[in-house]
Amino acid sequence: MQPLTSDKADPPVDTSSETSKSRTSQQRVSRRRFLKSMIGSVVAAPFLMGAYSRWVEPKWIRKRELTIATQRLPQAFQGMRIAHLSDLHFGDHTSEQEVDSLISRVMKARPDMICFTGDLVEDHKVSGKAIIPYLKKLRAPFGQYAVLGNHDYRRGTDLATEVLTEAGIDVLTNKARILSHNGSSMAIAGIDDALDGTPEMGNALASVPDEMWTLLLAHEPDWADYTVSSHVDMQLSGHSHGGQIRAPFYGPIFLPEMGKRYPDGVYTLPREHDHPLLVHTSRGLGTTLLPLRLFCPPEWTMITLQSEM
Repeated sequence: MQPLTSDKADPPVDTSSETSKSRTSQQRVSRRRFLKSMIGSVVAAPFLMGAYSRWVEPKWIRKRELTIATQRLPQAFQGMRIAHLSDLHFGDHTSEQEVDSLISRVMKARPDMICFTGDLVEDHKVSGKAIIPYLKKLRAPFGQYAVLGNHDYRRGTDLATEVLTEAGIDVLTNKARILSHNGSSMAIAGIDDALDGTPEMGNALASVPDEMWTLLLAHEPDWADYTVSSHVDMQLSGHSHGGQIRAPFYGPIFLPEMGKRYPDGVYTLPREHDHPLLVHTSRGLGTTLLPLRLFCPPEWTMITLQSEM
């Protein structure tokens, strides 16, 4: 007997509703995964940002290079390269190995002059004598100079001058030096810390003729409001740390006393009927109060001087 057969095809199965359900289910899963990822990112962000600001950015010391045009600069000093360092805060989250590495980088750049604008040591931590062997490596053809910062004092005691002097760095506490080269001269002067020391501009500039191009080292950048009344051409400062923590579109969250007006970078202060005062404020190398930096990496600066025509 022949098996029963039919020429009619099986009726088509409608799978569109099942496919639609499957797609909807996948979309729900994708949305859930996306929302979980977003929530996870939001929750993790503060922890990641905190870890970055504590362990990454404070150790990311950059070299900032600037060319600054200045009036009255003698042709003999055209192109002079000044390494500006500030706010090391040794003993407060800055190790001997980090100091040694930094100084090696500075010396590799072969500066003509080295200037350190205060806060070598942390006032409640160490004396700084441990880094004298490293500081002795700082040498430049036109000399190496420093002034003191507020953290270099403790209860009226000077913690840094002996260390710097033993390392061969000239500490310009309310005094100046005249530098001569190819028949021309310039001056470099320094004042004592404005917050915990006794700054005396009259003494600092007493030996410097008014017509001589002059560089002043002053720890606090806002001292520039006093410097502008003198004949000084350029001031190098630190102290502010650039704010240490900066918010996008806002800037520094906190700035210290006498570090609020000129906290970071280069400023030009006009003088009536005379050359302007140029101010450079470094973000510094170390940290203070909290060992954090955010959107404000530590730095040292190589400044190249040019004559402004």
